[in-house]
Amino acid sequence: MKSISYAIRVLLRNKFYSFLNIFGLAIGLAVAIIILLYVQSDLSYDKHHINHEQIYRIESKFKIGPKDDEFALTSFVLAEMMKEEFPEIQSYVRFQNAGRQLFRINDKQFFQNNIFFADSSIFNVFTHEFIAGDPETALDEPRSIVLTESMAKKFFGDTDPMDKILSTDINNYKVTGLIKDLPDNVHLTYDGLISLTTITSGQPPLSAQQRAGQLWNIALYSYITLPNGYDVTNIYDRFPEFFEKHMEPIARQAQLGEANFAPRLVPLADIHFNSKVQYDLPTGNKAYTQSFTAIGIFILILASINYMNLATARATSRSKEVGVRKVLGSSKGRLISQFMSESVVITFFSLLLAVLIVNILIHGTDFSGLMDRELTLDFASNQVLLFGSIGMALLIGILSGIYPAFYLSAISVLVAMKGSVKSGPRSLLMRRVLVAFQFFISIGVVISTLLMGDQISFMRDKDLGFNKDNMVVIPVQDTLVRSRIEFIKSELKQNPNILGITDAFGINNQGNVGNSLLGASRNLLNIELEGDSAYTQDTYNVMNVGKNFIETMQMEIVEGRDFNENMPTDITQGAIVNETVVKKMGWTDPIGKVVSGIGNPNPTRVIGVVKDFNAFSLHVKVEPTVIFRYQLQGAPVFALPAFVVHIKDGTLNQTMNFLEGRFAQLDPSHPFEYTFLDQQAEGLYRGDRKQSRLTGILSYICILISCLGLLGLSSFSTSTRIKEIGVRKVLGATTYQLVMLIFKDIMILVFVGFVVATPVAYLIIEDWLTVFAYQMPLQTLIIMAAGIAGLLSLLVAFLTVSFHSLKAARQNPVKALRYE
Repeated sequence: MKSISYAIRVLLRNKFYSFLNIFGLAIGLAVAIIILLYVQSDLSYDKHHINHEQIYRIESKFKIGPKDDEFALTSFVLAEMMKEEFPEIQSYVRFQNAGRQLFRINDKQFFQNNIFFADSSIFNVFTHEFIAGDPETALDEPRSIVLTESMAKKFFGDTDPMDKILSTDINNYKVTGLIKDLPDNVHLTYDGLISLTTITSGQPPLSAQQRAGQLWNIALYSYITLPNGYDVTNIYDRFPEFFEKHMEPIARQAQLGEANFAPRLVPLADIHFNSKVQYDLPTGNKAYTQSFTAIGIFILILASINYMNLATARATSRSKEVGVRKVLGSSKGRLISQFMSESVVITFFSLLLAVLIVNILIHGTDFSGLMDRELTLDFASNQVLLFGSIGMALLIGILSGIYPAFYLSAISVLVAMKGSVKSGPRSLLMRRVLVAFQFFISIGVVISTLLMGDQISFMRDKDLGFNKDNMVVIPVQDTLVRSRIEFIKSELKQNPNILGITDAFGINNQGNVGNSLLGASRNLLNIELEGDSAYTQDTYNVMNVGKNFIETMQMEIVEGRDFNENMPTDITQGAIVNETVVKKMGWTDPIGKVVSGIGNPNPTRVIGVVKDFNAFSLHVKVEPTVIFRYQLQGAPVFALPAFVVHIKDGTLNQTMNFLEGRFAQLDPSHPFEYTFLDQQAEGLYRGDRKQSRLTGILSYICILISCLGLLGLSSFSTSTRIKEIGVRKVLGATTYQLVMLIFKDIMILVFVGFVVATPVAYLIIEDWLTVFAYQMPLQTLIIMAAGIAGLLSLLVAFLTVSFHSLKAARQNPVKALRYE
């Protein structure tokens, strides 16, 4: 206790250095606490479900032709049929996206995207906290809906929602349950669940042949529960029998050749980080989490280096204290204990300040929005946070204090009492290495931040092969509007500010899965081979579009022609393919080649080739894509297209007012809803932008902590060279020369940090870029980014050092010569 009280007196005696140490460590610990909360949330995804270790998601792996396709979705009947064939499967639950729904309650109406159809077994498989309703029966009946607490409040306010009716254009749903909102760290989020029997209600049971046929189509997410510790290879080993019994006859009938299918059972807790399949829900990125963790550790190291540097540099000012304590009988161990206690006290004061900083960030700013999740600083219920924070502070205190404690306690009594302690070459070298390491980290993080921003700008500016600017996407709300789509388009085109208008399925990507921008979906097609009349089957991206799509989207036809409205066969039997299809098939003359859906009695032939365009995000390369015109009368009941309106540049506001007014007349039953295509494109890189922003913030923190250390070191360095500065000034040295005298040593250390950081940052960003199919010219931009980071570091270091050196250089040399 005495050593702690003495440590506090030492801190109060040296307020400036104490502030630098405590504030620097507090920032480091605050960052560490935030990253601990972030990582804890990431690593605990879906683990709040009581039976999470027994829950598996079924994923689909199809092999048709030369290509393997893996999907997060399965067929409607796969889980049900697997439970019949594999008795170890205890239960199953399926989720099907209900799409964008317009709910009406009395005179109010709300659009909602995050709604799923689900089996009634969901509440036996997944853990939900019920506020009202019976989890055993809540989704038994068709047209039943269970709402989350926040969604119920949105729809009904403070009124009890139970047994109330929510209406849509297709159904009336009865509220049969109310559950607590889902936590942030779940891979499958929803605001409401509709009974899956709503889809099948009133339909006759499927025959064995129909069920087998459905196994080759994907429709929804399927989950099963297995006994604790079950080895899933048992199912994998026996699944070929299932395939031969149910799926192989259909493959032979459809002439799919050596087509095959196999399920992949993914543990629930592994989905967030380890899923890379098509049509998945948004998943996590382990590399992002690892990079944030690494930067957080680096920031803690920077703050620790500051303490070690300042503690050893100030050895001269504490040498007499060490001598007196040794004369009075203090042992080396006692001194080490004293200096270690000072370090630990500093870190615990820093921890208190860090907790205050984190509280302000979480509750006083939109920091949770920046992190894209709700962070809660609750030490009482989060033991990992409590003991992790204390453990970090204790560990940093011990590691930061070890070197200074042994260094100071090793000073001999004679040297200490004379006050002639000076930094030896080993001590000086150690400080220089630590300062250079600080700049290495800071410069490396700054270079990485700049290059991440360059890649995001590169993706934003890249030519996608179509025009995304001034494009408004307006969803068609119901089948009545869909039947009048051509009339509505003709009415809108009367406005001279509308340069073009078309429609397409899937282009309104709100609430959909995957990273599709133009609504491309995967379909099995029959493709004519080059040179003979043989065919091959393979999966391709397929787009179903309306009139004038190519023209409105400003795509370029490189061979053949666009769909011709005056040629009926173009509409019913024509297709446009991209250049990648032509290259893949090796066609010398693609016009007239057959590109048809399996079982299509009327072969669809290529009438044109469009220049390659990016229908998906730039994380993936352009894939073979086929564009068909759709028949409105044959469109599925739940499938609704979206208008795409090209607006004249500079007339956006007035044209949007026109569109809103006309839709109020043309579709008075629905509120006017729209998105911009360029904003949808930006949304594909949301995770990348988030990482870039967070890395940028952490880079500023790295620089700040490095500056705090430099501020303390320059203050001490200047104070030990007061007489030298006075003598040089008397001999005619200018202020600039005196500032550079102190700064030149720091400049060398900045250069060393720069030389080491540049290639390391290059390698890190090179690895980061591997997730992008289209990459910026890294070899060129690294030079610019490194130059900016190096100059910024030099400038910041110069300004920091100049704060004290200018003051010393400008003072009266007489005072300097009388110093000490």
